[in-house]
Amino acid sequence: MKISLNWIKKYVLFPVEINENEISNILTDIGITVKEISNENQDFILDVEITPNRTDAMSHYGIARDLYAVLKFRGYKVHLIKPAVINKEFFFQKKSHVSIFVKKRETCIRYSGILISKIKIEPSPYWLISRLKSIGIKSINNIIDIIHFVMYELGQPMHIFDMDKIEDKKIIIKNAEENTRFQSPDKIIRKLDKEDLVIYDKIKPLSIAGIINHFESNIHIKTKTIFIGTACFNPIIIRNLRKKHSLKIETLHLFEKETNPNQTIYALQRSAFLIKKIIKNKIIFSDIIDYYPNPISISKIKLRYNKVINIIGKKISKKKIKEILSLLEMMIHSENDNFLLISAPSYRTDIQREIDVIEEIFRIYGIHKIPIYNRIKISVSPKSFFKTEHEIQKILFEQLVCFGFQEIISSTMRKNEGKSSSLLNLSFNRQEIKILNPVNKNYQIMRSSLLFSIIDCIKYNFNKNRIKSNIKFFELGNIYYKKNNKFLEKTYLGIAIYQKEKIEYKNYPFFYLKGIIEQIFQKSGILNYTQILSKHPLLENGISILYNKKNLVELGKIQNYVLKQSEIFYAEIDWKYLVSIIQEKKIIYIPFSKYPTSRRDLSLLVDKTISFEKINQLIKKKENHFIKKIKIYDLYEGKNLPKSKKSYTASFFFESQKETLTDKIINNSMKKIELFLKQKLKAEIRRKQNHVE
Repeated sequence: MKISLNWIKKYVLFPVEINENEISNILTDIGITVKEISNENQDFILDVEITPNRTDAMSHYGIARDLYAVLKFRGYKVHLIKPAVINKEFFFQKKSHVSIFVKKRETCIRYSGILISKIKIEPSPYWLISRLKSIGIKSINNIIDIIHFVMYELGQPMHIFDMDKIEDKKIIIKNAEENTRFQSPDKIIRKLDKEDLVIYDKIKPLSIAGIINHFESNIHIKTKTIFIGTACFNPIIIRNLRKKHSLKIETLHLFEKETNPNQTIYALQRSAFLIKKIIKNKIIFSDIIDYYPNPISISKIKLRYNKVINIIGKKISKKKIKEILSLLEMMIHSENDNFLLISAPSYRTDIQREIDVIEEIFRIYGIHKIPIYNRIKISVSPKSFFKTEHEIQKILFEQLVCFGFQEIISSTMRKNEGKSSSLLNLSFNRQEIKILNPVNKNYQIMRSSLLFSIIDCIKYNFNKNRIKSNIKFFELGNIYYKKNNKFLEKTYLGIAIYQKEKIEYKNYPFFYLKGIIEQIFQKSGILNYTQILSKHPLLENGISILYNKKNLVELGKIQNYVLKQSEIFYAEIDWKYLVSIIQEKKIIYIPFSKYPTSRRDLSLLVDKTISFEKINQLIKKKENHFIKKIKIYDLYEGKNLPKSKKSYTASFFFESQKETLTDKIINNSMKKIELFLKQKLKAEIRRKQNHVE
């Protein structure tokens, strides 16, 4: 969002010695991050980043209000000037005769409007054009420019109609009638349905929720009477409309946020003041019409002094706490020695709890005032001791979601998968379980793998184009089968990736998914596992991960005969076994080494039949206590290599708890590793560049 510093200075009067860089630093300190400062036409333009919950700061006056609070608290002589509005004597010159009807109260909290007659549409004055131009808004005409100015000044969404086009002087807010055709000024015709929120007059649509007007209701050069409306619509409805109809306007971010319903009247008065200022002839204003059936109630928040100190980590005097609250326009209703009972101003829709108020105090007080000690005490998180299956599931699911995966839940009843299902069950020596009286004849078999339901879900989302980026799903569920005349049930965690974009490195999804599994193991404290080539009949070039010689994970690319013209990489974890391993694990503390880690890279040619895991296990058996870990970062087969060979490039990380390892020690270790690999695997060695970390 672009903010003009000259514009800000109209509301906050501060000493001249505070330059644009200091203002930038101060705003960043209080959570309004300034990404860039540019100098344009004797004005400094700040490109600010505002978090979505701070709707009050998405305007010039909103930022000025915050800037005033922090400067005043820091001891500067500053003044806050509220934007001027029209005097009451100019209203009630004409009764509006406009009626407002809202069909569903949950769609609109408040709607206010004003009728202005005898206006003149003409170019805007220079000051108005330059103000809008400074933040990248093109001037259209004096009336529309005023509306844009007020929206960027106060952060209040507004719209404007040609009053002569409103039939029967009625404003009706309701859902569109089915198959309504709506043509906007950009000549795009949109088809509306019963889910779309629309502003109507008696017979026709005027606007889609005030965001974009019908071309007939827009003002033009001959317009003499206008109606300015401002509403607080349900922001979720606005976001859905924007996505559904691909609506694009500069001020859309204001419509989509939870705005202050107590500001609508003030925004209309401000607009009227500016219109009167730039149009010289005598203008007639109506009274303001207002629909506000359920005024919002301001909730009271209990703020405990000791809680402020505990959260911030420093004792702040009661006097300073109350000073900050006053600067932030928070009202103190009652107080005693232990706490305050306060309420936030209505424009601070993000402040609902005690912790929100403490965050505001911390913001203005200044994070730089909190001392950083040389020693930090850290308590081990209770999550480190999770033991119940529910706790384990919650932690690992959160981890998968952080990696961009989405959970799916699919039916346990499946159709016959044909050859693929038969091959799977034959390989594991088990039988399918058929349902005697299925509700749906197409689904009469209990699933014997999560793989098929995950494939169906990926295909469905891909065909419907529901997910634009790469598809990443996981599912925790049971499978059912019969073995040795016994009915069995087992729980698995299935994880799948479908790579939509073409990438240069074709094996990337496999290693990415393997990395996800290793992250899960690391989170769970599982370290001593081994890998072998997988015998899973539906996975290609797969691996099996074993723990204590028992199968824990199957991982690989789904075979081409299961999926034609698609590449899905799939991992299946034995859930109950994973849970049992985690529950048996004990927390062991190993201090970090005070000495640096050194890295050596090694490239080697080996026979195609040799897996990296085999190399890894052979080196581990050598018991070189200086090797902290071994990591593969390149595998190559093909051009310029013999058909029977493949090339691995691996990194060896050396570290000691007792001393800094010299090059001589590390090089001797590497020579022993090279000689060992040549003897055991007949490997050809090609050295890579050395690194120190």
